[in-house]
Amino acid sequence: MRSPAARTFVAAALAWTAPLAAHAAQPQFWKIEDARDFLDGRTEGLSIDSEGRMRLAPAAKPVHDPEAPYVWALARDPKGRVFVGTGNEGKVFVADGAKGSLFFDSGELEVHALAWGPDGRLYVGTSPDGKVYAVDAAGKGEAFYDPPERYVWALAFDRGGRLLVATGAEGKVYRVDRQGKAETLLSTAETHMTALAVDGAGNVYAGSAPGGILYRVDAQGKVFVLHDSPFREVKAVEAGPEGSVYAAVIDGREKDEAARSAPALVAPQVPPTSGGAEVTVTETFSLPGAAAVAAGVPSATKPAEPARTGPTKGALLRVLPSGEVDTLWTSSEETPHSLAITKGGVWMGTGNKGQVYRVLDDRTWAMVATLPAEQVTALARDGEKLLAATSNPGRVHVLDSKISATGEFTSKVRDTDTVSTWGRLRWDAAVPAGTRIEVRTRSGNTGNPDSTWTEWSAPYANAQGDAVTSERARFLQVKVTLHGSDATSPEVSSIATAYLQRNLRPLVQSITVHPPGEVFQKPLSLTGEIEILGLEPGALPDRSPAGAAARSALPPATSYSRKLYQKGVQTFSWKAEDPNGDTLSYEVLYRRVGETRFRVLRRDVAEPVLAWDTTTVPNGRYVVRVAASDAPGNPESLALTADRESGAFEVDNTPPVVTAQAAAGPPAKVRMQVKDDSSPVRRAEYSVDGGEWEEVHPTDGISDTTDESYEFTPRLPSGGGSHMVVVRAMDLLGNVASARVELP
Repeated sequence: MRSPAARTFVAAALAWTAPLAAHAAQPQFWKIEDARDFLDGRTEGLSIDSEGRMRLAPAAKPVHDPEAPYVWALARDPKGRVFVGTGNEGKVFVADGAKGSLFFDSGELEVHALAWGPDGRLYVGTSPDGKVYAVDAAGKGEAFYDPPERYVWALAFDRGGRLLVATGAEGKVYRVDRQGKAETLLSTAETHMTALAVDGAGNVYAGSAPGGILYRVDAQGKVFVLHDSPFREVKAVEAGPEGSVYAAVIDGREKDEAARSAPALVAPQVPPTSGGAEVTVTETFSLPGAAAVAAGVPSATKPAEPARTGPTKGALLRVLPSGEVDTLWTSSEETPHSLAITKGGVWMGTGNKGQVYRVLDDRTWAMVATLPAEQVTALARDGEKLLAATSNPGRVHVLDSKISATGEFTSKVRDTDTVSTWGRLRWDAAVPAGTRIEVRTRSGNTGNPDSTWTEWSAPYANAQGDAVTSERARFLQVKVTLHGSDATSPEVSSIATAYLQRNLRPLVQSITVHPPGEVFQKPLSLTGEIEILGLEPGALPDRSPAGAAARSALPPATSYSRKLYQKGVQTFSWKAEDPNGDTLSYEVLYRRVGETRFRVLRRDVAEPVLAWDTTTVPNGRYVVRVAASDAPGNPESLALTADRESGAFEVDNTPPVVTAQAAAGPPAKVRMQVKDDSSPVRRAEYSVDGGEWEEVHPTDGISDTTDESYEFTPRLPSGGGSHMVVVRAMDLLGNVASARVELP
């Protein structure tokens, strides 16, 4: 059975043989070339698509500031006026052009849902008292429906002009006629019904929490679970013109996780559980002036995941008319909050970077706007424009059909781990006539850019490679500014620069002196024979008549998997590292305790393990020194070394001297003397007439010196005649000697 220590050592030995990828003598490269790299930075006025291309985005500008922390819902009336539902004072504002004013004060804390009714009134859903108000064109409101539940999360009108009300803390959907008379359309075991949508065939779609279930209620009132998602909450639902249903879901979980019974935590201080009100718009909507954003996205299928690692925070699902579910987009960093239909897909607002995406049915996407807020909590279309409501802070923005004149990307700070020398900066870009790109850098030695950093450099001129002029430092940052012309945008697909780390000294962290004779078999043998890890070929002499054949037959004597015993061999292993990740080579030296001069034991050791045939030196106490060098990865003039000494250990390859004689009896006794020139005597024993060995103890009761005396009465077989007594002794390092005496 393999001991745990042996398993650990063998695993470490295998790891030692793996080459390191980084070498300080070679330049390393920082590349910004895929969507995630660009999204990790800070953008303003730029679009980033799933192909990793950065362009100018549709121009975004604020159109209304309700002076509230949250904007939960948007709705438009036939005249084009935009109504804005807010929290934490439960007010509704109206934005008409560049002007805005208070339209209705509900007296509640939150307005989570708005819907413009066919009767010319605005319907307002509030929380936490769970009421629906009907407000006329003059802003005069009255309580229209008071459900038993505390929260109204979403409102929509069905084809018959009846109001649909999604509620919590008991997940229900009510259908209310024009007189305010309600019936329960959908009652579930879910805590909250969080989103609503209605398609052209009269089907009602509702999303829930905390089970993340998407329900369908057909025109006859039949309830069907359209999709039981592996997420906790459906934030928004939209019904597409081709029969597809889009659902924004958040907080991924395992399918078998028993979380359905847990109530949702709802408080006005956090982003809403609803995706906002539903606004039915039938006209075709697109951004023709933003062709660089929309038309430039190829139809080839791309991975939907814009984030690299971590649990899934949110996703966009598309349920096809056939019932199949297609995941169009997922992220481990962003959560979707709102949706709006566009041609061939949906617009999607996310948090917590305040971004707007355009996601198409072929799973391609483009991040088209980054707004100065944490969440984009509601979306609505205004002709060829897109309205986006944000929270933290609460604002209403409009995304124009024309692209911005300029846009700016500031990269994430690059940490090179040590002060580095910069190489050349290159970028791949398409720059149509009349457009231009400016690329700058700055550097510093603090993780967050501050006043100690250098100023932004002058723009670099050569896309094929300009030397970075920023000062040598540990951190580097890149800024790219795009300038468009006549609705034409330049396009950046990658940015790269090289750097050379300052060489740092390696470190020998520890040295382990293994027990004498303990060796380890190499994981792989090229000769077919047993090969010892860290031992030079031919280092051991043939210590038996059979020579190499005897060494091949060694394991049956004492073998613990790949952990073996070889007399006279001392194994050392050590742990060393290089801050630059350089490959290290080692020199091992030794000296006898009491001496000052170190002698070279072995040079150019590649693995951090060495087995030493100690029969080549006199007995005594020794120490070894391991010197690590990063020369394999650096020019000779720049290479650095570090060393460490081991603790002292014994070398003793000489057996003790054993003498024995009979003492006067009766009974018959044996006197034995054991002397060793180096290590203490560890054990003594005797055998009578070839029988079993029996241990004896020294006259002082403890074996702890190099000279021990013994006197004992052996147990002799009954009967007459003489008896042969063989005695043997072993020193601390396993050397054995014997003697014999005949007793009458």
